[in-house]
Amino acid sequence: MSASVEKRARLTEAAARLIHQHGFSHTTLADIAAAAQVALGSVYYYFKTKDEVAQAILDRRSGDIGRLLEAAGQLPDPRARLEALIQVWVSDREIDARYGCPIGSLCYELAKGRGPLSDAAAQPIKQMVSWCDEQFRLMGHVEQAPVLARHLVACLQGISLLANAFGDPDLILTEAAYLTGWLGTIQKI
Repeated sequence: MSASVEKRARLTEAAARLIHQHGFSHTTLADIAAAAQVALGSVYYYFKTKDEVAQAILDRRSGDIGRLLEAAGQLPDPRARLEALIQVWVSDREIDARYGCPIGSLCYELAKGRGPLSDAAAQPIKQMVSWCDEQFRLMGHVEQAPVLARHLVACLQGISLLANAFGDPDLILTEAAYLTGWLGTIQKI
């Protein structure tokens, strides 16, 4: 990896972490430069605007989700794949309880203004919903797949919000157990 690509990746990582912890509107380009241990001018070299930083984070999150879903896709059946997605929330419950879901909170904040980033902000969530839809279709629930997929993702995002609001990661454990049981009631057709 070239030094230029490495520095841009380091800036994107620092921005993603800060924005997750403090929010998009409360994170400045100077904050990002300090966290990445680079001069402020370096941030402006790679990102002309804060919206460009947000787009880089969204691209990174989409890539992360793509890799996660690809790994889950290696499991033998669609139900096991959906359960693997639920387990991501279990694994990340401490982070979600402290800061919220890194994907959901960013998407929510960027979509508020319905500006140029709002469509891009929805992409990581749409990616998850589409993948879940495909899994439910593979289980034979073709007509219900869109509703089932949206329900699952809404439950996962919602429990992240509640865990964050209450500061209680155990809420995610309870919801994960419930969702896993719910998947067990949806038989493969």
